[in-house]
Amino acid sequence: MLFTGNFSKDDFAKSKKRFYWVGGIMLVIGFLSLAMPMLASFAIETMVGFFLLAVGFGNAFGAYSALRIGDSPWQQAFMAFISIAAGVIFLIHPVAGVMTLSILLAAYFLIDGVTKIVEYFRVKSIGGSLWIMLSGILGIILAFMMWQNVFTGAAVIGIILGINLIFSGMSLIMLGRGCSDMSKKM
Repeated sequence: MLFTGNFSKDDFAKSKKRFYWVGGIMLVIGFLSLAMPMLASFAIETMVGFFLLAVGFGNAFGAYSALRIGDSPWQQAFMAFISIAAGVIFLIHPVAGVMTLSILLAAYFLIDGVTKIVEYFRVKSIGGSLWIMLSGILGIILAFMMWQNVFTGAAVIGIILGINLIFSGMSLIMLGRGCSDMSKKM
């Protein structure tokens, strides 16, 4: 999630502005997603379609380059084909893409929630870290809600994403506030 390796209180104090900025941006995007959930759902689906196309064409270029120097890039060519096909399907059939994303988003929320709970135990001595735990619990609850209603979940990706972004943004802002409190004690 946020922190890797060893960290010190000074490292957190230096990162408080980043926590505020990233948390604030997440809050704004979260509220926009809540205000326009269907637009957010299809915007995400369209972006994924274009990313899949970009990855596919990148793999195709890599396979072509490898073929020119005499290598056998069949695996890369196969992945290029799959990525391009998936991107085209996402762009031509947006409802199928949104349904696929709802399943993937549920898996993401579950993994994100678990990692936030694990991260809480690493930073629980910092003020505001309880918000990390609450954000993780909410992520796990959202994942199970999406698994329960995959078809309905496809229509509310924007809402669920908005809720998760709002809680994640608040957790970062509160962690930044904890860093401010921590730097005053130093």
